[in-house]
Amino acid sequence: MLCQFTFENFKSFKNEATLDLCAEKISEHEDSLIVDPRDSEKFLPVISIYGPNGGGKSSVLEAFVYLSHKVLLPVIALKALTASKDENLEDGKMKEFRSFPVDEKEKYYLFDKNCRELPIKFDVLFRINETEYRYQLNILHSNIVEENLYARNLQTGDLEIMFERDTSDFYIADVLGEVKVGNIKSSIPLLSHLSINYDIKTIDNVITWFLECRVLDYDNPFQDKKIVFLKDKSKEDIFLKMLAEMDINITSIRTEEDTNGKITAVYTTHCLEDGACEELPFEEESSGTRKLFGLLPFLLGCLHKGSLVIADEMDAKLHPKLLRYIIALFTNPSINTKGAQLIFTSHDMSTMKPTVFRRDEIWFSALNKKNTSKLYSLVEFRKDNGAKVRPDETYDKQYIEGRYGADPYLKNILDWGTVQ
Repeated sequence: MLCQFTFENFKSFKNEATLDLCAEKISEHEDSLIVDPRDSEKFLPVISIYGPNGGGKSSVLEAFVYLSHKVLLPVIALKALTASKDENLEDGKMKEFRSFPVDEKEKYYLFDKNCRELPIKFDVLFRINETEYRYQLNILHSNIVEENLYARNLQTGDLEIMFERDTSDFYIADVLGEVKVGNIKSSIPLLSHLSINYDIKTIDNVITWFLECRVLDYDNPFQDKKIVFLKDKSKEDIFLKMLAEMDINITSIRTEEDTNGKITAVYTTHCLEDGACEELPFEEESSGTRKLFGLLPFLLGCLHKGSLVIADEMDAKLHPKLLRYIIALFTNPSINTKGAQLIFTSHDMSTMKPTVFRRDEIWFSALNKKNTSKLYSLVEFRKDNGAKVRPDETYDKQYIEGRYGADPYLKNILDWGTVQ
């Protein structure tokens, strides 16, 4: 479970920005929150980030994916060298990584030349079972200049240093066992190095957490063509039931395969009011329905595992009603029993309502007059008179009017002094 993600000097974000999934003490949709039974802390199941094009909202997601790349690519690259051709590699994780660019050369804040000589900083706080971890990674010119891993026992509150690293030295706790770092490359995270060379449960847990964070990028045209077929009959039945709940009249799915088992054609069955049923080629379905064939089975798997889902432009080609349904999958504790979380960017203002989101689940990202992105939630926003936004206000209307400092039409960017 992700608690908090902080980054600095990344793309349009010159200064430190924090995406916080710790729930604020407000009385909206309290029954939708993820409650950790170990210490009763409450966390958000969903966050939607709004803002104008070029305002930095996709960069927030890209920053997290960039950190994941840095940690996981050495691990996955080694597995790719040793895996057989028929072996699945981390459930398609390498393909997911291509969803976002990973070139480090242009990731620094570009409008201040001094930032090119300053590190890109990442700090992520997350929970696995009985432990809360804080992982910090600072990168300068592709090299690791600082890296730390801390662990806090949620039962006792005890905090331990797992390891600390800077450009000249390492400290590795005895709890990790007999570890010899040797001549580790400056571009390789110590976390990755330990995962590759040692069998350490703590390290494996952290790597697995990163691996189970799933990425969707619907600004990528290849992602839009992705289709997932459920071979498990019970899961297919759930999928068809979900489609029915969205008023999508598909009662069955049939595939044709060649002699090698490769799917060559897909058909969907629609039943009419008079009881007659017609079969259609899958390509005749709407682009929104085709998108659901990739999205819903994927989300079902994430809900089953309790994964974090990062989705850019998830609302593209989705009717607002379908988007609301997907949000409800994560905010309904009877469905989201494993504490899965969804963070996505959106332009869809029909869901920006108090009936859908808590104020701490609505976030904004936009450029100020200094061409620097700011990231903040609706709950922390202050009006000109210093008052908070009330939970009964029309968020979407006020957003369009530019009252929250992230007008999608770039008409009325407010003075950043109103953001505390």
